[in-house]
Amino acid sequence: MTDFYRIHGSIRIELQDRVLILHAEGPGNADLIQQYQRDVQHYRDQLRGQPWGNLVIFYNEPLLTPDAKEMMYESIARSRESGMVAAAVVLSEVNSPAIVRQFWDSIYQHVGMPHEFFASQEQAKDWLKTFL
Repeated sequence: MTDFYRIHGSIRIELQDRVLILHAEGPGNADLIQQYQRDVQHYRDQLRGQPWGNLVIFYNEPLLTPDAKEMMYESIARSRESGMVAAAVVLSEVNSPAIVRQFWDSIYQHVGMPHEFFASQEQAKDWLKTFL
């Protein structure tokens, strides 16, 4: 039997000081975002009560299905509630950078999250530090 409801995409999470780093590869679906929500809660709890930044490094085609995009709005709101103050995005080995940038820019704008796109992780981290 074919499993039509499986996770598409991947997200790897790491924490460096007060920067939550996400390595995300897509495209992704709602199952991926649900799994991410479960995985990231531990880190949100650790960071709660102090400002923290999110460094997102995208690979391949990191777009989301419409239902996953809606869930991402909620996910960012939960992160904000636990202290997230800004998101820095690096497009690394992304197939369609202009489309990816427009897609994620619309998500961060929709939720009012300060964000910026960078060519390198070092630039992104330096920018995030100005918020912490």
